[in-house]
Amino acid sequence: MFPNYSALPPLCTREEFMTAMREMVDENAPRVFALCEELGDRHDAVLHYWGMAHDDHADLIGTGGSLHIGFRDATTARERLACRSNMHLVWPHQPPDPV
Repeated sequence: MFPNYSALPPLCTREEFMTAMREMVDENAPRVFALCEELGDRHDAVLHYWGMAHDDHADLIGTGGSLHIGFRDATTARERLACRSNMHLVWPHQPPDPV
């Protein structure tokens, strides 16, 4: 149960609090990744899932919004969903891994 915060005085200035909150978010932010299916031999691709990789697990959401599932990590998510033989794990804003 939380204490009655409205009865307590502020611990710092608004600016200090906002800085501390931003640092907390920066330290705990998940890494975004995508799982994409390659169609044909590099003819096209479909983005099927967006994921968030945390330190201890990964959350995955289907692009249609109907699927939300958790995995141990991003690589496990790709392996488990690789019934599509050409499923690729893609990290945005990073150069592609050489194959």
